Amino acid sequence: MIKKATYVFLFLFAVPFLSSAQNRQEKAKYFLQQLEREQFDSCVANFDTLLSNKVSAEMLNKIWISFPQYFGDYKGVLEVSSEMKDTLERVKLLCVFERMKIHLNLVYSPQDKIVGITFVPAGSTGTYKLPAYAKLSAFSEQKVIVKSGKYNLPGVLCLPNHVLNPPVAILLAGSGPNDKDETIGPNKILKDLAVGLASLGVGSLRYDKRTLVYGEELKKSTNIGIQEEVIEDALSAVKLLSTLPETKASKLIVIGHSLGGMCAPLVAAKSSKVKGLVLMGANARPLEDLLPEQFEYLFSLDSLDAEEKQSLLDLNRQIKRVKNPAQLKTSPTDSLPLGLPSSYWQSLNKYNQLTTAKKLKQAILVLQGKRDYQVLMKDFEIWKNELQSSDKNKFIAYEKLNHLFTSGEGKSTPAEYQKQGNLEEQVIRDIAEWILSIQK
Repeated sequence: MIKKATYVFLFLFAVPFLSSAQNRQEKAKYFLQQLEREQFDSCVANFDTLLSNKVSAEMLNKIWISFPQYFGDYKGVLEVSSEMKDTLERVKLLCVFERMKIHLNLVYSPQDKIVGITFVPAGSTGTYKLPAYAKLSAFSEQKVIVKSGKYNLPGVLCLPNHVLNPPVAILLAGSGPNDKDETIGPNKILKDLAVGLASLGVGSLRYDKRTLVYGEELKKSTNIGIQEEVIEDALSAVKLLSTLPETKASKLIVIGHSLGGMCAPLVAAKSSKVKGLVLMGANARPLEDLLPEQFEYLFSLDSLDAEEKQSLLDLNRQIKRVKNPAQLKTSPTDSLPLGLPSSYWQSLNKYNQLTTAKKLKQAILVLQGKRDYQVLMKDFEIWKNELQSSDKNKFIAYEKLNHLFTSGEGKSTPAEYQKQGNLEEQVIRDIAEWILSIQK
């Protein structure tokens, strides 16, 4: 869903270089002090031009002040280290919060400008690994551009080898500025899905979201909603596949994860070329109705303190504004949930995913992890109750899977998303089998 606790620290402009030098360690510690003092404009003044175009003082503000809500009070910096690679130096500061330690990584250029910044939970383990079920000899990938109006979105077309006009799935990521792989920590949900499906004879198209590639431009817009974030670009992807020689005769499916799943019925309603939908961890209820449950769940991982109780009261006040159409139209962004503008909430209020899905002629597959705390089994049951009257629809819930459709035990937590894992193979097999069973 939209930029929540589980995702909030997986942001910005990661630069894969490491580095070291005492003067830059001091600069990095001073940068952290500026964060602590909430001097975000001063922080951004340390960025090079490219980074400052991607990361604003407002973005830093939202991220930094949100941390205590989820991780407890900030306690200070525990250690500072650095490494050099080529001409770049990365300084790593271990920031200690009450419930979690987070690495602030700053990458410095030879000119002492910050060219990369990431916040990563200290519990992150490993880097992305291609899943064992990916048969590299069974498919090939090529770069494409999804042209959507004035926007050009880098994408990857992944097709099984030696299959004429294979079924092709358009993969829609969850909320926020996701890349084409839907990278979350060391996990890449959509990449796993693409290579897994291609190994079983199903192609896919995935692409960087408009909010990632054109984030700074869209920030200035006063009229952004799900049409601009998801729908328009998905329809452009349908158009692209309908013109490419290798896919123009293919059966097209839309697979949406989280927000992408919520929006998928609207894509199908606008394009008869879409022959089926797969909804993965998609909310059946309005987004604002899920937020108190998510916050209460995260706060319940330890004892609920006074600050957290106040956060819930503030959230409920914000939700009341969303529920009041007249009040919503005039509400400033900072008075609404998740820091999303009024136009975005208005676009959500105008769209009912359940009503839209019930009117579709296309087949629908609904998938849900039982350990998902972002979208609950309650939503899965609503989808099932509303859509099961059509025998073309199918519903599968997985006992051990979380919102990322990776396996685990016990309660799912934000820290779990930082452990390297892959999309469960059975999910891939269920999707591929279902897609191949759909008639054109």
